[in-house]
Amino acid sequence: MRNAKASLILKHQRQPKKPKPKRKSDYVPGFNYIFQDGALCKVGLSETPKIRRYYLSKEYAANLEIRAIVFTMNMKLTEKMMHRIFEGSHYLRTKGLDGYTEWFEVNPLRVLLMQITLFLLCWLLNLAYLAIAVLILMLLSSLLFR
Repeated sequence: MRNAKASLILKHQRQPKKPKPKRKSDYVPGFNYIFQDGALCKVGLSETPKIRRYYLSKEYAANLEIRAIVFTMNMKLTEKMMHRIFEGSHYLRTKGLDGYTEWFEVNPLRVLLMQITLFLLCWLLNLAYLAIAVLILMLLSSLLFR
């Protein structure tokens, strides 16, 4: 009787949402993040980075520390640029785990460099998107109000 009651209580407790499956295109607005696990950092993308951290922490049995979460107009492009910039310190974790190819060996100076690089990349990319939007609006207004 006691186990049945406990299972009913567990059934009705609110479970955290699982992350959405990856879409065919992540070249959309969202967040890029840097999570740290000891001497390793993961650079990735997500629309919900804190939920992503929760599930990655469970999968890797680690308490991942958030080092950076930055909004960008193109999260996949930003992630690709970060991976390209830091490919010299690339590190493969246990094959088959979610995101196992996106880890980098770090020290405190490299973590700081990764944070600065991520903020600058996102800032420049967002500025470029804003400039393109302004140019399109100027072009449309010149065509409409001749």
